[in-house]
Amino acid sequence: IPSSERDKVAFMQAATWPDDLRSRACLSGPDCVRDEGYTPTDASADLNVGYRDKRLRRYWHFKDLPFSTDGTALEQPFAPNAETQIVFFRDSLDDVGVSDEAKSFNLSWLLHLVGDVHQPLHATARFSADSPQGDAGGNGVVVCRPVPATCVTTGRSKDTLHGLWDNAIGTSNTPRSASKKADSLLAQLADNSGFLTRQVAAKDTNALPPVWLEESLSLAKAYTYVDPIGPGKGPYYPTNAYKAAAGSVAEQRITIAGLRLANLLNAQLQ
Repeated sequence: IPSSERDKVAFMQAATWPDDLRSRACLSGPDCVRDEGYTPTDASADLNVGYRDKRLRRYWHFKDLPFSTDGTALEQPFAPNAETQIVFFRDSLDDVGVSDEAKSFNLSWLLHLVGDVHQPLHATARFSADSPQGDAGGNGVVVCRPVPATCVTTGRSKDTLHGLWDNAIGTSNTPRSASKKADSLLAQLADNSGFLTRQVAAKDTNALPPVWLEESLSLAKAYTYVDPIGPGKGPYYPTNAYKAAAGSVAEQRITIAGLRLANLLNAQLQ
């Protein structure tokens, strides 16, 4: 990595580190991270001790706002969640009582979670007759390629609606790929008459997290849970048009998330 690029690469790697923890989840050993699942239990334990926190903290990655189209009763999101943690981590950055190690840990999570909640299915749960406890942000909806023979509907290898939207902007995990994508989005923003510029201009880049979440819920209703995604658990077969729309929404959301993150950090660290 050229020395001129090291800070940018470190920033990108820090932003994805909370997801990288999944590969370190195991039963024993000093580097193991304990997987508590998606429901917080004793969630305050080890909080704000920095990298000595050995919990996977899956429940920090989302705040699923509920909706239903068939009248199924809704369950409200639990706390802590992505919104509570964004506020907590943001406020810690200029807190003189927080150690530098904890601030480093908190900053990595903050970078990650701001991006997460701009992905519609990190902020949405559909409740239905088939999923009376909610579909866990689309993780309970199976999607497949157009050829049924390639469809895996059970086990950890199944493809989900959530995974499709996580990958809508791309699947590479290299800093070079992320940098190239960022440059492409910035180039589109430079075109004042372009589609991406118009979409970004329509959003308040100084808005607070509750607005981000409501936007994601609205987008999920408009673009995620639409044909060919039906009312149940699937499997469903997303069309090329559906995937293209998902990619366009993902580009808009990651661009807006980046601008909001910059504003948030500048305001907190000035």
